[in-house]
Amino acid sequence: MAMIERIQKQVQQFPTQFFILVMGCLLFLPFLGHVHLFDWDEINFAESAREMLLTHNYHIVQIDFQPFYEKPPLFIWLQAISMHYFGITEYAARLPNAICGIITLLVVFNVGRSVFKSQFGVLWSLMFACSILPQIYFKSGIIDPVFNLFIFLGIYFLYKVSLHNDFENARERASNRRWHLLLSALFIGLATLTKGPVAILLVILTATTYFIVNRGKLRLGISDMIIWWVIIFLVVLGWLSMESHQLGLTFISEFVKYQIRLFSTEDAGHGGPFLYHIVILFFGVFPASALIYDAFRKNPQDETDQVFFKRWMIYLLIVVIIVFSIVQTKIVHYSSLCYFPITFLAAYYLNYFIDGKMRWTWRQTLPVFAICLTIVAALTGGIFVIQHPETIIYYVKDDFAKECLKAKVYWSNNDIRFGIAYLVAMIISIALIEFKNRRWGVYLMIISSALFINTVMTFIVPRVERYSQYSLIEFLESKKNENCIVETAGFKSYAHFFYAAKAYPTAEDSAKVHYIVTKVNKVDEVRSANPRAVELYRKNGWVFYRQNH
Repeated sequence: MAMIERIQKQVQQFPTQFFILVMGCLLFLPFLGHVHLFDWDEINFAESAREMLLTHNYHIVQIDFQPFYEKPPLFIWLQAISMHYFGITEYAARLPNAICGIITLLVVFNVGRSVFKSQFGVLWSLMFACSILPQIYFKSGIIDPVFNLFIFLGIYFLYKVSLHNDFENARERASNRRWHLLLSALFIGLATLTKGPVAILLVILTATTYFIVNRGKLRLGISDMIIWWVIIFLVVLGWLSMESHQLGLTFISEFVKYQIRLFSTEDAGHGGPFLYHIVILFFGVFPASALIYDAFRKNPQDETDQVFFKRWMIYLLIVVIIVFSIVQTKIVHYSSLCYFPITFLAAYYLNYFIDGKMRWTWRQTLPVFAICLTIVAALTGGIFVIQHPETIIYYVKDDFAKECLKAKVYWSNNDIRFGIAYLVAMIISIALIEFKNRRWGVYLMIISSALFINTVMTFIVPRVERYSQYSLIEFLESKKNENCIVETAGFKSYAHFFYAAKAYPTAEDSAKVHYIVTKVNKVDEVRSANPRAVELYRKNGWVFYRQNH
């Protein structure tokens, strides 16, 4: 009977889930290849997938046809599958995350509906879809969206294990616990195969926090934890056994060294203040981040299961922020797991607000207006500066940056209308809410945010790229079908591997034409190290050489 009831509920929810599916497809699938992959991370992972296909070595992640010890292979496998069917393109490299985004919207809807109700699930998926960084990440080619989804699912099923349902008989309860424990461990094992054991660390810290704050009410026995660990170990062992067959224990030792370096140093210059991730999340997960304040409060209207799940989300948010604030290497996507609890808390508030059980006050109006105004001002100011680089070029000390600002890119005064229109839409949404049109105000906020982010991604980002890496990639793509070797000097990049389509090294490489790419502020170093190099041309801060034999 229970199975039949679940099937009936799924059938009843089909129109809503179909709507979310269509929304996800419209938001995440178009224009994935509209702009080049960005150096480093996007190109790094796409190149590893390309080399997998080229060498047919699916056991080892490689860069420049050498073992790459910084990442496990699962996400690279997904990209390799995508490239196998859709070609070695930007679209194929980003497609796994777009699909992951659609799945994520459906997952949070079903989790929200299961724990609360259908309206809550819809609001959660809408908050995820319309917030700035989550939408950008689902249109990117980096690892974190898949990694985060696996961790969230692992935590959700761990939450399910900790529940005690009085309506289940003992046999059914034991069966469900085993099933949920298996799923939790499976997803955490997959997360570990995606980015490493930090997934296990975050889950353990979150569960430990829950255990301590709730005075031992986790309902996980020693045998449960042993089974959980064993399943994770078996999932990871499946790949490690293949890896160690070729490289021994080298991957494990090098990967551990890399993790220690990330934790203890500002790796590759990616440093920042202790509050770095709080600031990033505050502005980057807008509008969800502006609506979470009242959601932290105790709510007597919540049922026991809802209270427990809310605590899991809050503890996850706190753990991720603290861990990656302590880590010395600061990169935007390190705290991206927080998108789940932040959008949950925003949906939690909106769910009760729409039902008339929470009020809209200055605690919502002020952050919504202030963050939106800041984002629009930054966008408008940035467009103005780019249109008139002479206003800041005197203050720019870096020669490369100065040359980048001289790139010829068409801008119109109409481009600032995107931001102004968004600000007006947010003001109208606040006004509608203040005048008791709650649903219209909330939906206008969501729709305008989604349209604003897509507009910026489609029309602004490609032009901004022309000031950074466009001239570099333009040169590399021109050498793609030439039997040559392209190298970089004076800066780190993965672009020449992917966009010049570097072939597998052979003994004939020394006879091939060699090209060298550098930055304008590294010219003297390159000339002294390569006296036979002949400069071909310069463009937007990049300098291109041909190396004579």
